[in-house]
Amino acid sequence: MAKEVSKFSSALRPGRKLRHIVILVGVALIYIWAIEGSKTNPYTLVKGFPYIVNYIQRMFPPDLSILGKLTFKVGETLQMAIMGTTFGAALALPLSFLAARNVMPYRPVYQATRTLFDACRGINEIVWALLFVSMVGLGPFPGVLALTMHLLGALGKYFSEAIEAVNQELVVAIAATGANRIQTVFHGVVPQVKPLFIGYIFYYLEHNFRAATVLGLVGAGGIGIELITSIRLFKNQEVLTTLLVMVLTVTAIDRLSAFIRMRFIAGVEA
Repeated sequence: MAKEVSKFSSALRPGRKLRHIVILVGVALIYIWAIEGSKTNPYTLVKGFPYIVNYIQRMFPPDLSILGKLTFKVGETLQMAIMGTTFGAALALPLSFLAARNVMPYRPVYQATRTLFDACRGINEIVWALLFVSMVGLGPFPGVLALTMHLLGALGKYFSEAIEAVNQELVVAIAATGANRIQTVFHGVVPQVKPLFIGYIFYYLEHNFRAATVLGLVGAGGIGIELITSIRLFKNQEVLTTLLVMVLTVTAIDRLSAFIRMRFIAGVEA
């Protein structure tokens, strides 16, 4: 019997090796196609290195005289991020239960909700901002709407996947007590996914701030318009100042969100 298994395994090895070779060749062809199409050339980067160094040198010292103006714009950008995150999460939260297989038994509803999430997530924030600027005019509000739409798709996907990954034994145990579907979801699913939901929301608050910084490119307000203006006018020292302010703000948001997440998770465990 052992000899037969050994012979069978030996017979499979050539086929397995051939499959691996085909996969490697396919991957190599994809990379060759991508490198050719994107004109990726390390020599071009090496050749341009002196210009890169020169550009960075011209950014120093940072122009601190624009800090007052940037503070206002950072506040506007943060306001956009907060409202976009709030609206996006508020819409994604209930819809995510419709996009989870273990909660939504009706396949047409499940597929329709997943398709909605794909459509919202598949369109970049800048494209959404362009559309909303055309609809409601210039300013930060179209930026809020753009962040909301993209976040609806992103958080909807992550929320629904978190719901599908819950411990089903706990859900079944609660259902066995006579709880109806809503009670089962509320007591069996929500407590398991709540820490993940909080983490995702705070992560996307930081993400939305970064995204909001570039929405100024299409007239959606925020600090992005200051950055784009400085770049176009070759005010390199202002560019550096704006970048530093953006990095410091993102770092502050990250530290604050990490602190809140840890306090919340500790409260849940207690």
